[in-house]
Amino acid sequence: MAWLVIGSLLVLGLLADLLGPADVSVPAYLLAILFLIVALPSARLKIPVAAIGTVFTAIHYFSYSAAADISAWQVVLNHVSIVILIWLVIAVCLRDKRSENALSESEGRLRAIMEASSVILWTMNAQGQAVEDSWSWRVFTGQSFEELKGLGWLNAYHPDDRKRIQIDWQRALAGKTRLEAQYRLRRHDGQWRWTQVCATPLLDSNGSARAWVGMNTDITERKQAEADALFILDLSECASLATDPDELMWAAAVAAGEHLQAARCGFLDIDLENDRFTVHRDYHPRAPSVVGAYPLSVFGPAIVSLGESGRVSIVCDTTEDERTAQFIDAYQQLGVRSFVAIPLLREGRMVSTLLVAAQEARSWSEGEVALAKAVAERTWLAVEKLRLDAALRQSEEALREADKRKDEFLATLAHELRNPLALMRNVVNLIQIPGSSEGELRWGRDILDRQVNYLTRLTDDLFDVSRITRQKLELQKERVDLREIVNAAVESSRPAIDEREHELVVTLPKQAIYVEADRVRFAQVLMNLLTNAAKYTPKPGEISLSVEPAGGLVVVRVKDTGVGLSAESLAHVFDMFYQVDRSYSRSDGGLGLGLTLVRQLVEMHGGTIEARSAGINQGSEFIVRLPILREAYPPQPFASPREAAKPPAATARRILVADDFPESANALARLLRADGNEVQVAQDGLEALDTMAKFHPHVVVLDIAMPKLNGYDAARIIREQPWGKKIILIAMTGWGHQQDLRRAKEVGFDAHLTKPVKYEALLQALDQLTMDKGAEIGRSPEL
Repeated sequence: MAWLVIGSLLVLGLLADLLGPADVSVPAYLLAILFLIVALPSARLKIPVAAIGTVFTAIHYFSYSAAADISAWQVVLNHVSIVILIWLVIAVCLRDKRSENALSESEGRLRAIMEASSVILWTMNAQGQAVEDSWSWRVFTGQSFEELKGLGWLNAYHPDDRKRIQIDWQRALAGKTRLEAQYRLRRHDGQWRWTQVCATPLLDSNGSARAWVGMNTDITERKQAEADALFILDLSECASLATDPDELMWAAAVAAGEHLQAARCGFLDIDLENDRFTVHRDYHPRAPSVVGAYPLSVFGPAIVSLGESGRVSIVCDTTEDERTAQFIDAYQQLGVRSFVAIPLLREGRMVSTLLVAAQEARSWSEGEVALAKAVAERTWLAVEKLRLDAALRQSEEALREADKRKDEFLATLAHELRNPLALMRNVVNLIQIPGSSEGELRWGRDILDRQVNYLTRLTDDLFDVSRITRQKLELQKERVDLREIVNAAVESSRPAIDEREHELVVTLPKQAIYVEADRVRFAQVLMNLLTNAAKYTPKPGEISLSVEPAGGLVVVRVKDTGVGLSAESLAHVFDMFYQVDRSYSRSDGGLGLGLTLVRQLVEMHGGTIEARSAGINQGSEFIVRLPILREAYPPQPFASPREAAKPPAATARRILVADDFPESANALARLLRADGNEVQVAQDGLEALDTMAKFHPHVVVLDIAMPKLNGYDAARIIREQPWGKKIILIAMTGWGHQQDLRRAKEVGFDAHLTKPVKYEALLQALDQLTMDKGAEIGRSPEL
């Protein structure tokens, strides 16, 4: 259609020129061609028109009838000029079009740059009013030109900023100075965005402002980054000053919730083993609190799995996210529609989580997630450091306390050893006085016997605690009626109770109560409790011991009317080396090991023990709980006494005593000789073997730790000899652990006695072993 119109105009111009008067200076077709060249929009249309005009000029030349007074060269020059004019116009038009296209392209690039950089360009008159349209302003704010012209642009700014803007503008207009400030500008989607405003006056030669040019640059992300950095800096400073880890976690949750404008924020304690999480405190400005314990599975397995692997969970809408949609009821109960969960690990295991949640669907930005992660990680690092510092302080305090207890223990041990040793030395000196009566000698022997027994108990307690601490003590548990153990403990403790004139009341059930216990060790527990009650109760006092079943347990109570326990003492009464009311108990001795040993033995029996007291001088009560044995064990037969249970008449035995402590060996030899035995002494294992070859003893008493040849090796050599199988071998040593007893049995000892040994115990062992050897010569009796 365009070419039809163009062709019609050219043909009409040419016909008008050919049919018109010959003296017309400007051909009509030329005017049509020049008009079309200028009017047509593109070179694709302009150039064909110029070519057609050239053709028409040629036609016009050959059909032109010149006047008589016009020469031929003038006609030629005229038509050549027309052709040159046509193509000059074409060249000018094409150059202008290229400039226009370049300008348009430049404007497009500028517009793209402005859109990408969120830069708004605008101009105002000298009075600060908008009089020209600003495309970038309209695109960003959504205002039309009618809305922004004049002072309408002010309505696009935040209401809280408008008065400050007016003051700043009036100051800049009055002083004709550059304006730089930051204001909040409403974007077309309704969001308030921080913008950096720069405005510069355009001045005339006389210095007056004729207009203003300026721009607004969106700096919201930069402002948010600055606010986030300042927030993290404040949080770090708060964490560095914190002393309580729980309070720090709460403060961090509140600060993060406010900064991120969350509906809920808090640290959750995670218990993976029991599938539970606990909310102790939560920030919830616009929602009800959810403090409490919940199943961990309410989050869904996908979210829990992410947490276990240490990855962050980001859910923008729990109703649409496939990981949470099927658990929507649980999320609604928690008041959570969207959330960010940052897991916190300890030794590769999730133990806590920072939850930042909203009650509506929310698209969490990368900056918000990064901030939440920074809060969680920095807070957790500070919390772990505080907990570690607290543990170190407790450890240091425990070490200082242990060091103090050690010093007290050593001082107490020295005291407890010096007192009986001093007494024993004095008794020995008195016995050595010539002319001492039989009564004085008997009195001295009784004192020496009591003090040796006391030192033996002291040593046994030390060894027992050491063995339990190193887990070397083994219990010989059996099915036993607890009443039997109670009676044995009461019988053993009766002398200490009667000595202090206390009244003891024992209450036992009529029916048997069976427990699985070590008779000796559990009797030791009750004996310690009874002797403690006697020791710490001023005479005359009252002590009660009761046994009663309670469900699947049996409860043993030992109660007294003694000095009682303070609250501080109750917290430490079972600690090693701890002693209460030293001023009262010092005369009664003790290393502070008894109750420690009691607790450890009770726990080894699967029971518990607790101490109670109403206060100083209000008495004390110790309560032991032990599981009752419900299984139907067959009754254990009692060992029937042998027919020849009576010890044989004292006969002379040949006994060899080998010990590298000469005084001990000679003292024992004297006692044995006094009973009519023939005794030889050796001071090491090799000497013992040499003596045996000449002496042919019936009994050999060997120490273990001897020079040249120890007791184990000596016993092994003896048993390897044909004549050695009939000899009675007794180990008498200071080594009394279970492994020592087993090793002694393995090498062939018939008995193992731990020093210090009562002479009566040695004689009893000799009598028993003599009967056993007599029953089957050559058999190595079991220990």
